Amino acid sequence: MLERDLWRADAFVYAFPEYDDFRKALSDGQRSLDQENAKFGWFRDYEPVRRKFQDIVVLGTALLEKISRDKTVRAKALASRLDAFTERVIRIKGMTDFFNENADVRRALAEADIKSSEARLLVEKSEFEKAGRILDEGEANIRTAEKKVASLLSRYLDDGQLDRWRSQAQETIAESREQGTTVILVNKLERKLSIYTAGALVERFDIGLGRYGLSDKLYSGDEATPEGKYRIVKKYPEGTFYKALLIDYPNEDDRRAFARAKKNGRVPVDASIGGAIEIHGGGKDNLTKGCIGLENKDMDVVFSMASVGTAVTIVGAMGLENTIAAEIKKFENHD
Repeated sequence: MLERDLWRADAFVYAFPEYDDFRKALSDGQRSLDQENAKFGWFRDYEPVRRKFQDIVVLGTALLEKISRDKTVRAKALASRLDAFTERVIRIKGMTDFFNENADVRRALAEADIKSSEARLLVEKSEFEKAGRILDEGEANIRTAEKKVASLLSRYLDDGQLDRWRSQAQETIAESREQGTTVILVNKLERKLSIYTAGALVERFDIGLGRYGLSDKLYSGDEATPEGKYRIVKKYPEGTFYKALLIDYPNEDDRRAFARAKKNGRVPVDASIGGAIEIHGGGKDNLTKGCIGLENKDMDVVFSMASVGTAVTIVGAMGLENTIAAEIKKFENHD
């Protein structure tokens, strides 16, 4: 009975040396019993055999208790890892609120979720070794997703970059105040489009960006939204995406950045710089190819207030909330 209980408890997996000792002791006890049984009745002495089997029971019972404790410890350790794993997944998914998660992040998160479910089922079955291996694979998926997120957002921690964005925004607002004109300011991280007239904020709307909208546009097809100081060059009362305002991307700064990126191998050899970047309607939740999308009712307001020549400044951020910065740093610091 005790040997069966140890087998069912997977003693050969969790405590093989001790289990091997138990089996040897049990085998030795069985031989002693057989030897006594082989003697003539009046020569038999079962007391030493009884004591030996008592010791075997003590040994087996202690081994069962040890295995139970070990399983409890392993289950708690894996449960803790799974909880931390889940928190990391939730953090990544939370950070994707600040950008349209790309295919690599989605794939890594999906694979991590699958591994997490597999590991939990294995823990319930007390298959801890296999659960640990599956969880290792899931954690590798999480690290991949974290690195992708950190790579995308790390420049938002760059004080020099933030200073440049703030300066561009302030210059545009100052132009509006000094010249009494209307200007448009787009904050990509906040996903907001603000309209200033004579330096005063008069309208603010939620916007949508492309799949890689938080990245700075480098070439045609990268689905990123450009950053810099632009002007509206054409108004379209009717277009593919409702009303639209075409900006003068690429400007000279964009062309210089494109040339540097191509020289450094950061863009495909056959890539062109692209163009046709608009502020348009069609809804903020529709993924654009690098344009800035608004709800149609909001686009009506923007369209009516803008003119050819209106300044449009697009920045990554004006500042960074401490909570956002802390989350990005967690991604950067993960092994």
